[in-house]
Amino acid sequence: MSPRRRGRGGSRGGRAPTPHPGRGPAQPARGQTPPGRPPETASDDAGLLEEEIQAHREIAADARSGAGADPQSVAALTTFLRSLGMDPRRDPEYTVTAQLAADFFAERTAALRREPGPLRPSRYRGHPGETVRLERIPVYGMCPHHLVPYFGTASVSYMPSDRICGIGAIARLVREISCVPRLQESLTQAVADAIERDLEPASVEVTVRARHLCLEMRGVEQRALLVTEARRGAPGAPKPPPQGRR
Repeated sequence: MSPRRRGRGGSRGGRAPTPHPGRGPAQPARGQTPPGRPPETASDDAGLLEEEIQAHREIAADARSGAGADPQSVAALTTFLRSLGMDPRRDPEYTVTAQLAADFFAERTAALRREPGPLRPSRYRGHPGETVRLERIPVYGMCPHHLVPYFGTASVSYMPSDRICGIGAIARLVREISCVPRLQESLTQAVADAIERDLEPASVEVTVRARHLCLEMRGVEQRALLVTEARRGAPGAPKPPPQGRR
């Protein structure tokens, strides 16, 4: 069966389509740089795509490998569990509890031992006053007082000046900052500070909504949603690019 031919106006082998009278200028073929676009922007797009790929690879690698716990942590947790009556010598259900719990705490405190990497920006080519917004980023934090989880979502919105980063990098930033026991208020502020430092936007706003198990499983045992917000800059007033930056 012969292959189906493309409809009128299609192109093969990367050849640019022929303009038709009355239809305006022909669109560039795939892989060609549009007329009037600076040639260096193609490399900017490639850099942004590479950043996205790298961000997803790092998140996947972290999820696969885990932080791993040292033997001292496992021994300490074993003693603690026995003091609660959870002795693996008497109940086989607790045989691996200390090891798994130690691994969990090592993973969720990784940011105490490793600083989150900086965002790698690319040049922004949009119009002043435009906003980039990423919503429903999963957040898994840990209460620093009770060492029990809180979980929810984050939304990040910023108005670029002359820098922008991939959305995968923002999701990774939220994940890395949440890997330390800290108040939700502190987590929200830390995300906003990192974006302001690395991207230097005209403004940035971070909102986190989360349920706290230290509220639901103990004390008043009530289900509620805590909302925290952090703002930097002045929305609606784009900041001019710093002099001398390329």
